[in-house]
Amino acid sequence: MAQAAGFIIGPGLSFVTSLIHKGFSYQGWEVSQYTLPAYLSAVMIATNMVIVAIWFREDVTPSEFMVNSIIQSSEMTTLRVKWSGIVICNALFYIAMLSFTVMETLNTPIIQAELGLSQSAAIEYSSIFLTCTSVFSFMTFAIATPLGKRFGERKMMGIAFTMSALAYILFYPLGPGYIPKIQWTPLTNTSITNPNAEVTGCNWQNTWCHTQHRLNIFQFLAANSVLLFSYPLGVVLLLSRTSKILGPHPQGTVMGIFTAVGSLSRAVGPAIFTSLFQAYGPPVIAVVMLAVCLVGVVILLFGATHMQTFERRIQILNAEIFT
Repeated sequence: MAQAAGFIIGPGLSFVTSLIHKGFSYQGWEVSQYTLPAYLSAVMIATNMVIVAIWFREDVTPSEFMVNSIIQSSEMTTLRVKWSGIVICNALFYIAMLSFTVMETLNTPIIQAELGLSQSAAIEYSSIFLTCTSVFSFMTFAIATPLGKRFGERKMMGIAFTMSALAYILFYPLGPGYIPKIQWTPLTNTSITNPNAEVTGCNWQNTWCHTQHRLNIFQFLAANSVLLFSYPLGVVLLLSRTSKILGPHPQGTVMGIFTAVGSLSRAVGPAIFTSLFQAYGPPVIAVVMLAVCLVGVVILLFGATHMQTFERRIQILNAEIFT
């Protein structure tokens, strides 16, 4: 639920910082909509480090220690960690994080290009939109676990990745019409000498701005809505399934790897897909991410047998022993 709260607070803070896009200086520190988020992130990271150093303690209960010792010293490999399942969950988690990160990163330049807005105005609109839709994501985080129990976690994960693929199908620009010609106006000498000047709409240096169809606003809203349901659904169920695969084994290291995989996705995704967006526009992004999401569906289909919970493996072992 903490992550869900971040979904709402993060875009809200982005909207607040966008209100000071012209910025100001304070004792040599530049404060603007671009630097203030970095300052806030640094403060929150430092606070988190202090909290972990002072209050966090990792305790292993006697029962967990005893069970783990028995499993590691026994020849019953059935009870050991199912690392193939952990690897599959990490791969799926990377894809799920990437699908959201790409959409989150490109929302602002797409709004800027399609509506002919300045960058600062596009950031404001994007922040408001993400704040409103994140409430929907918050509710999805809340109902993901009950849905997994009711219909089965792997089945709901399949639905989540299929919906992510559908979101990027909706993301493909189909018109009607082309990107407004206001986007093609180049910078003038006056705007170059004016530090407050901003490029309006699609960057005229990107040749695709001259030729591509517009992304219908209803397509854009539908794509975001579908993804903001499928992403939290998939992430919650993947975390739950990983915990159940581990069973009584210590989970700190594996969950740390999960966090690292998510961080890698959020670092690599924007770097690669921003370059693709500048070079080729939304259609290529839609096709590539559709392929990535479909790879997730295939991995889930063929890797489902490796994602058995620890409890289920115990049941299978007991059945083999007593039959």
